[in-house]
Amino acid sequence: MPDRRLDAWKSLDRPEAAPLLHAAAAVAGGITPASVEQLRRSFPEAPATEAIELATARGRASGKFADPSGLMLDRAGLEQATSEVVAAWKAARFGAAPVLDLCCGIGGDAMALARRGPCTVVDRDPVRAWMAGVNAGASVRTESVETTLIDHPLVHLDPARRDEASGRKSWRLEDLVPDLDSIRRILNEAEGGAVKLGPGLPRPTPELHANQSLSIIAERGRLVQAVVWTGTLARTKPCEAVDLPSGRTLSGSPEQFTVAGALEGAILTFHPSIERLELGVAALESAIGMDASLAGEPAVGLGLVAIPLECIESVSSDWFRAVRILEVLSPRTRVVSSALRARFGDQLGEVVVRTRAAAIDVDAWSREFRRIPRTAGGPTVEVLGLRLGRKTVAVIAAPIEPQSPSTP
Repeated sequence: MPDRRLDAWKSLDRPEAAPLLHAAAAVAGGITPASVEQLRRSFPEAPATEAIELATARGRASGKFADPSGLMLDRAGLEQATSEVVAAWKAARFGAAPVLDLCCGIGGDAMALARRGPCTVVDRDPVRAWMAGVNAGASVRTESVETTLIDHPLVHLDPARRDEASGRKSWRLEDLVPDLDSIRRILNEAEGGAVKLGPGLPRPTPELHANQSLSIIAERGRLVQAVVWTGTLARTKPCEAVDLPSGRTLSGSPEQFTVAGALEGAILTFHPSIERLELGVAALESAIGMDASLAGEPAVGLGLVAIPLECIESVSSDWFRAVRILEVLSPRTRVVSSALRARFGDQLGEVVVRTRAAAIDVDAWSREFRRIPRTAGGPTVEVLGLRLGRKTVAVIAAPIEPQSPSTP
């Protein structure tokens, strides 16, 4: 029986659909009932709804894809798709071996996988499977991943984390489709695998395979993805922090800092993937080879680390930034404003307000500090609102400009 939905999308990939898509792009820029009706009257036999959906998705896709003008995609598929930068980084680990891309969606990962070697896409949704096949130039199977034959040595699996009927996301592993038992079976039938999950994956990592490792990926400073690698694709160390587009990685084992007794010296803020994986100790050891016992969290779960000033002033690292503590005050804007005026007079430059766990209202504090006279080129100051157990404090701090250890 013909699939009318699939036929509608296929018609948009034909050369004769160009005038419709051009008109739909104009409508997508400001959709109104009148503009949609006009499009339908102008193209009475064409799938106007799908054309607007495609034009809208292409218009929003530039944040993930360098040139989305020729891609076949819809808005929901775009939102779930891996970006071009992340997909390329992941695909490099697969080498040139054939890969099954299971739950392929619109083919965000498949496009990168197909560029480095044979790739077959599998999805139970015929439209999504077709989109991935067109976008990636890959072989297509329209079937359930639970029943598909694992006949390629490597698999990439992107379990559904959204109820498309309601649009709601679910971060619970128990709600994944396919379910955990099916995922484990698939991974055990392949030589190596990668499972794409949300960066909020519960820790410790759930066991999906006897040999596995975990990567947490940040793209342009934002956590975007967790990948559980299994079999031949797993690494020796259990965790790997990834920064993209730079491609920097840091591997290690999770380790917690002790709780610091005093808030003094310097405060370190770690790269989000380092913080998520609890690789701060590994980052410090990599940067300065220091004894991690010299550093500690001012409060459990804060995600910031206090460290003696002399340990950090001449160190440069891409995995953390440091500020020097100038004063620790009560969390009242009037008190902090007076301290800033007393310390800097009329020579103050920019004031950057930060917090953790919404300990303070950043916008309100920023507005208050704008009343303080500023000087162009004056020193930048950070004000940190931190909750230390039951106590909230305001910290005035100065950014530490990193220097290479070899600098005289």
